[in-house]
Amino acid sequence: MTIKLIAMDMDGTLLRSDNTISQNTKNILLEAQKKGIILALASGRSYAKLLPYAQQLQMQKYGGYLIEVNGMAVYDLAHAKRHVDGRMPKENAQEVFTYFSKWKVEIIGNMDEGMYDYNPPALLEEKKAYRKLHSLPNDFPWTGGAFEFMMDNRQGYPDLRYIHTKEEIIEDVNKISVTYWPYVMKEVAKRAKEDLKDRYWIGLTSDKWLEVMMPNVTKAYGLKKLEMLTGIKLDEMMAIGDGENDIEMLQMAGLGIAMGNAMENVKRIADDVTATNMQDGIVAAIHKHLGI
Repeated sequence: MTIKLIAMDMDGTLLRSDNTISQNTKNILLEAQKKGIILALASGRSYAKLLPYAQQLQMQKYGGYLIEVNGMAVYDLAHAKRHVDGRMPKENAQEVFTYFSKWKVEIIGNMDEGMYDYNPPALLEEKKAYRKLHSLPNDFPWTGGAFEFMMDNRQGYPDLRYIHTKEEIIEDVNKISVTYWPYVMKEVAKRAKEDLKDRYWIGLTSDKWLEVMMPNVTKAYGLKKLEMLTGIKLDEMMAIGDGENDIEMLQMAGLGIAMGNAMENVKRIADDVTATNMQDGIVAAIHKHLGI
């Protein structure tokens, strides 16, 4: 099997816990590109939050791609061209909002450069106490993250809109994200997958972060787009990831690699398991399977 393209998840895969790429990983990915292998960053993030990492890896120079928002869009870095297909209509976003609002969870409607954010009153009180306890600035946003109870997303998503009702969602969104403590999200994810399985794609990307997409909009869908754009066949692609939103991509690619820190259901479907994101797992996988 000759690998011509490597698609990599970001959080928990390419990135370490401090959201940086290790120097060893940068070096081997640059070497792979020099040998003619194309890179694709495959993430739940939109292009605005992926571009800085693509720049670090010189992906524009070598004709790389971004698979954004779990396959909703593909960005051609060499030509600065974005192929968008699969946004969630506002009516669906409102339906999803209504479904999850019965739980004490944060609901986020992600857009390219902004987000809708809903915190039920009891959760908002928790966040007020958290902000005070940790001496965060008075203007620190209420938004949560995939790994943080509260995080400042304003640099990547400057258009932040706090909402209280579904009617305040007035435009299509890229995806819906739902978050709270892991013990709650485990049950919420289980119920949502049962109740909404015929209408949406639903998966955990961390133990406290659930993402909802339109059906069939997955990172595997992004790989199919890359096959059409590049002429590289799916069995000539290597995919690496750690979360449930990586499963279809790992199954679709000719070689699917799970990180050592991946969820167990991701490891089960992978062709191989490498080291963790804190142990340069991408480097180990490329050494082993590509001989670089």
